[in-house]
Amino acid sequence: MSIYWVIAYFLVLALTLIYKTPVVRGPWLFLLRSFFPNWKFFHTVGYVPHLYARASQLSASGEHTWAEWEHLYPRTSPSFWHLFHNPNTNLGLAQQNLIDHFWADLNDAPDGSDPRSLVTYQMVAHFVQGVLKDKYPAHSHSQFELRMLLDNTTETVHTHVMMTSPIEVLS
Repeated sequence: MSIYWVIAYFLVLALTLIYKTPVVRGPWLFLLRSFFPNWKFFHTVGYVPHLYARASQLSASGEHTWAEWEHLYPRTSPSFWHLFHNPNTNLGLAQQNLIDHFWADLNDAPDGSDPRSLVTYQMVAHFVQGVLKDKYPAHSHSQFELRMLLDNTTETVHTHVMMTSPIEVLS
């Protein structure tokens, strides 16, 4: 009897590989997607989106003094206690999920469209402002980049800048 379940399983698996489902779109689904992780990283091995930002101060001569580009989502080191209470890693996963959704929105946007009109752009810009306010309390301007990184087991092999934001004045 169990052999039939195994055969049925492989038939369903084969059907899912052959039959492509349409992409479901709509404003109501867009509002619900924050509850679901972006699973696109399972489709292929390759470039992964990463967010970098920098801050500057305006000098007396009117020139920007920029800090170095910083990776805004460094991985946290695992701990035994994280099995029971781990709010920082959960917040970091939600932030990385936002970056994944932003990458998907940029990828799906028509050529030549302004990414600043995307809700995910505005959310990422707000996230960047919050992080930079903590790290650089006196900064007056900020900028961020979405970079696609291709890594192997030891190092980053290739980097492609997908989008650089315009310089934003701290409000």
